[in-house]
Amino acid sequence: MLLARGIGHGYALVGRLNALGAAANDVDAGALYRTLRDLEIAGLVQSHWTSPDSGASRREYILTDAGWVSLADWVAVMHERARLVGAFLAEYEALGQEALTRARADTEA
Repeated sequence: MLLARGIGHGYALVGRLNALGAAANDVDAGALYRTLRDLEIAGLVQSHWTSPDSGASRREYILTDAGWVSLADWVAVMHERARLVGAFLAEYEALGQEALTRARADTEA
């Protein structure tokens, strides 16, 4: 999803994932680079080396056409999961305060 916003390089992506709270701890940069390599092998992203005016060269990543299709598929999956979570929460809240109070009392006893 982060690459849908445009070209990104590894450490910038790590920073954006950390900012989203995507992991309980900081995102492991090594794991991210392995994932990016796997996505490239699968044809979902493509990379190239850049040489910025200052600093070291870095590898930048961008979604391929197949990557956009895969992202759209995942969005559909996530919408369905969100629907299921919403249904679960609605069912839970429909129990009413009395049932919730009873459940808490049972666990404390």
